[in-house]
Amino acid sequence: MTKLQKLPGNLAAVLTFGRPVLVFGAFACALWVMFTHYPPAYMLGLSFLILSMLFDWIDGWFAVRFIPHSRLGPLVDRMMERMVYAIIYPVLGAGMIWRLNRLSQTGLEEGFANHQLHALFVVAIGVLVLMRNQFANFLISFAHNREGEVESFELNRLRTFVAAPMAVLLYAYAFYLPTDGWESFYRMLDWLDQVPLRVLFVVESLFLIINIVSLTGNIRNYGMLAVDDICEDDEILRRRILSVFPNTITLMNGAMGAAAVVFANFGRVREATFILLGAAFFDKLDGTLARRLGLTQPLGNKRVTTGALLDDFSDLISFCLAPAAIYYTVMTAMPPGVADGLPHGMIALTYALAGSARLVYFTLDKNPIPGFFKGMPVPAGALMVIGPVEIAGMMYKLGNPDMALWGMIAAGTMVTAALAMNLYPVRFLHFGRLMGRHPAITWGLALLSLVLVFTPYLGLALMALTGIYLISPVFTRRIDPRVAAVESRAPNPKTAKKFR
Repeated sequence: MTKLQKLPGNLAAVLTFGRPVLVFGAFACALWVMFTHYPPAYMLGLSFLILSMLFDWIDGWFAVRFIPHSRLGPLVDRMMERMVYAIIYPVLGAGMIWRLNRLSQTGLEEGFANHQLHALFVVAIGVLVLMRNQFANFLISFAHNREGEVESFELNRLRTFVAAPMAVLLYAYAFYLPTDGWESFYRMLDWLDQVPLRVLFVVESLFLIINIVSLTGNIRNYGMLAVDDICEDDEILRRRILSVFPNTITLMNGAMGAAAVVFANFGRVREATFILLGAAFFDKLDGTLARRLGLTQPLGNKRVTTGALLDDFSDLISFCLAPAAIYYTVMTAMPPGVADGLPHGMIALTYALAGSARLVYFTLDKNPIPGFFKGMPVPAGALMVIGPVEIAGMMYKLGNPDMALWGMIAAGTMVTAALAMNLYPVRFLHFGRLMGRHPAITWGLALLSLVLVFTPYLGLALMALTGIYLISPVFTRRIDPRVAAVESRAPNPKTAKKFR
């Protein structure tokens, strides 16, 4: 084989094995910047990371075209990816804490709490991404050993495609340090220091959601192989292991509700609203996963499963207590005389108790209607009340005199939602299963949410959508429950895959 014929293989090796070297160089430059504040070190480290990102995008394309039958290539690529992640995300967490320390030394008081929250959020994302990466690689490696070739999952490719730009963005933001005499050096990155924290929060939250959904897809595709190997014929052990996955997603639901309250206490009501949307998504996902894994029916004579209780507990936090706490936080922060005439504490307590009663009824109901809820479900109630609360908080930040009007609307919506959740004779269509039957609705709402979160109209959109859902029983009450209970659209026999 001539040197020219060996060239594609050599280039593929450089692209694959060069990524950890470049990322380690960015790590060394980050230490250089933190100890010396030397601007060229910052630009050199950023250049290393951008070059690593380009290598990450090119190496797969290059290997497919020039080394299509390599068995070692995918394994090496995953190992290099793990090394890159293990280096860069701890560096980003340390960089955010370093930036926060610099801000504290400048005497910044206004908005410092938001920067502190953002730094901790990036550290948490780094930890969760590393955990996700390790577990996903374990599942893929196990499936590769059992089956040889493994299926490529679309969201895995999306996660890989966005992970490198996210690392570049956070690296450039964390170690940005304008220095006297180097103004022209930093001019092209001046815009980065002016990016609103709201934009960073939203982008980072999307990255986190992509990672979690990607892990869920890997569990669905390859998890059953590991469970079969461990459990053999022990059905009880199998259910206990399988229940870990929907229960973990359920805990994410509760954690996002608690995070929404934290964001609201820091004055980030828009971000708290977006997080509650994420909690509603995870509430749909854990139920879908539990039904597909066959975990909805308890073994033996148990009437209530641990997963059901955990789901109720997470719903209590995210959709009962969190909206009530956010409402109370926003309304009591209003200027004196704006919303003093309303018993905000009593309204918040009424909503929380009404949501709790709805959860108790849902758990103990012996005659559920397939595909329908008796009374408005608590996730819909939470999204219904958070819309006007978000608008009132935005009006307060802008100093708009309409904040008093929106405070009244928010209070009225809280009471309306509390009543709607406990109108048990009224049947509300199971919207999650409707989304499963019509994926276009799911993707349309997801894209709409992503667009609206960057506009002032997120709260209005939530009010409009939940208002339509509030009156929907007038039109959906005649739908056959057997039709409403269908979980997903009929598969195409030519493309349907067996769920193992």
